[in-house]
Amino acid sequence: MASQTYTCPAIHCEGCAGSISRSLGKLRGVTAVEVAVATKAVTVQYDEAVTDGAAITARLAAAGFPAEP
Repeated sequence: MASQTYTCPAIHCEGCAGSISRSLGKLRGVTAVEVAVATKAVTVQYDEAVTDGAAITARLAAAGFPAEP
């Protein structure tokens, strides 16, 4: 299991947090998503054998939330 925190400046509210959680939750290998609206951070726990940081970043961008680790 791996964990990575991403900075996501496009997060503005709890609605954004819900969208991110739903989008990443559909990505195979993601086991947990925590979104901190106040700090504009997304922490993702995932199985490295199934997915990677590039796939997570791509999913965030596709959902309208470009992010950087």
